[in-house]
Amino acid sequence: MSRSASLGQLVQSPIAPAYLLKSKQKKVPKTTEVRLVYPASWVVPLSPLAHEMSRRAELWLRERGVIHDEAGAEKFRKLAVAEYANWPFPQAEAARAEVITKFLALWIFYDDVIEEKDDGQRAKIFHAIAGRPETCPEGNAHLRCWWELGRTYAQVMSPEWLERHARRFADWVTSVRDECLGAKQFRDSGLFPSAAKHLERRSLNIGMIPNIDFLEYQMAWELPPEILEDPDMKSLSMLSSEVVAIINDIFGYTKDRNLRWCNLVPCLAQEFQISVEEAFRWVADMHNARVRAIGQIETRL
Repeated sequence: MSRSASLGQLVQSPIAPAYLLKSKQKKVPKTTEVRLVYPASWVVPLSPLAHEMSRRAELWLRERGVIHDEAGAEKFRKLAVAEYANWPFPQAEAARAEVITKFLALWIFYDDVIEEKDDGQRAKIFHAIAGRPETCPEGNAHLRCWWELGRTYAQVMSPEWLERHARRFADWVTSVRDECLGAKQFRDSGLFPSAAKHLERRSLNIGMIPNIDFLEYQMAWELPPEILEDPDMKSLSMLSSEVVAIINDIFGYTKDRNLRWCNLVPCLAQEFQISVEEAFRWVADMHNARVRAIGQIETRL
């Protein structure tokens, strides 16, 4: 399957950077679109539980005080939580689908909070998500919700899984502040970071790595240590994060431009002195090259 993003006028293509993961540079097609290609096996139906899980998640966030006004309710509606939280995990049975949906919905609300100001709860959230405290720690509504979810999946997941998941989420919390610092540096200087630096930062900040843990939770089966430590598995996780980061930058380009936020497209345009249209094509090539690489790694694994 593929998705198309409309661009502007055709321009000539210079030599692409090495991290495009391409064996050779192709001629620029005579089109004003870029095509994003995915294997047919990635296309899955939405879980029949999705909309019920979304309803439960919204009710839970209201009862816990995370959604407390019409602005919060509107944000939840715009998130399309049923699809957002359940398309990646279509095989989860009801109880686990509910936990995943609540977790991802809460995550979006929490992201907005700490993007503006560090809430100083990183250590507490780490322990809450790891399911450690037997009683709810003192803190705001977000922390209480993280603790509730952590205690729920701690009943069925191993201490090793809990530790890994909490550590990965804590790394994401740290990355939010790093991304905000990068955006401030751009606004102050008018200069974007290198494309490689931006992609490294964005791949961590996009939150894919903690999400991967929920594949094991969905299956009710944890991967053995030898698979988790396999170099191909580590590469697969990294490439998956990059694919999600790249697709978000492609479709979030206009929003990022309006907010004066870093984005892979202008990073490439500035670094290699190419037009925005050509930068879009490079970014699409980066995306498609990584999707192909993922397919090769999947076969080996």
